[in-house]
Amino acid sequence: MRIGLVARCLNTTHVRGMGRYLQELLLQSESVPDLEWCLLGDNPCEPLHVPPGVVAQQAVFNFRGDRFRLWEQVGLPRRAVALGLDLLHCTEGTACWWQPVPTVITLHDTIAWTENDGQPFTRFYWNTLMPAALRKAAAVITISQHSQRDILARWPDLAPKLSVIPHGIGDEYLSPHLQPQAPAVQVGLQGKPYLVFLGGPAARKRFDWALQVLRQTGDATLQLVACGFAQASHSLAMQQVPGDLAQRVHLAPFLSNLELLALYRGADAVLYPTLYEGFGFPAIEAQAAGVPAIFSSVSSLAELVGPLAYTPVVDDLAAWTQAVAQARALGSRRAELAVKAQQWARTFSWARSGQQHLAVYRQAICNNART
Repeated sequence: MRIGLVARCLNTTHVRGMGRYLQELLLQSESVPDLEWCLLGDNPCEPLHVPPGVVAQQAVFNFRGDRFRLWEQVGLPRRAVALGLDLLHCTEGTACWWQPVPTVITLHDTIAWTENDGQPFTRFYWNTLMPAALRKAAAVITISQHSQRDILARWPDLAPKLSVIPHGIGDEYLSPHLQPQAPAVQVGLQGKPYLVFLGGPAARKRFDWALQVLRQTGDATLQLVACGFAQASHSLAMQQVPGDLAQRVHLAPFLSNLELLALYRGADAVLYPTLYEGFGFPAIEAQAAGVPAIFSSVSSLAELVGPLAYTPVVDDLAAWTQAVAQARALGSRRAELAVKAQQWARTFSWARSGQQHLAVYRQAICNNART
């Protein structure tokens, strides 16, 4: 079984959430004897971050016409044929319309259909080309019940080929005795209490809301560490910070998984005020790390309410401020809830996710052999 993975999210300077998804797929399949991976990337100038010990063929190549998605629409299917793939897995929510080998698509959410520039080619790409590619696919995978509902609301005919396979939680979060080194941004706080904001600059992530919550706490010693902003956008992000908060807001550089774990563990609480997510890693990671996670029970986040979750109404600032106060007042009870949160987090299993992906692959290949 020779599987091609679209791995552009590994073919980059820093691996983020979608890249972790691919890395876990690779790691969970190490013991599968009849499986060969081929990783397809589009940037020869960047590394391809393959987990240590994983054996996979690498096919990183340029193709003219990136502005019109020709790498994806022409170069990718041509390379799939040339590499002799049994199946192509388009992992990033988009896919080629021409599918000369059985194709599986992971559609994480439907955000792209509501958040795009509205230009003529963009409309054609999302409203015509991508729905056609989804209908041609051998199978479609999504990552939450909420995303499944959103997908079927748009394309009910996808129901027979749509599977829900949730993400998992990294092993480092399930090792309470692991003591990762604190990142520089945490060390620089010199012991001051802090909240962590996860999200970055996208409007739906609501960095501005996190700033309002910080101000409303009334504690002038409380700091905010904001994650998810690329280094190039730091100055623009700081322009959003009111002058009276400027000394209390700290933008973190890119953090490794272990650095983020250390940052979580030292926080009084994690603020995750996003309005929509296909899955929402920070909601589960924070709780698994033993820190209260404050988020609204919207979109897929309703599926991630665990023992250390606080779920104020989206636009109720007083409720968010109260949630911060309650989280900071947990005292010794926080440790008790952290144990329960770790047990709960174990239900999100990358091993199970990997097995379910392999089952989808095998069924797609089997169905193709019958036709």
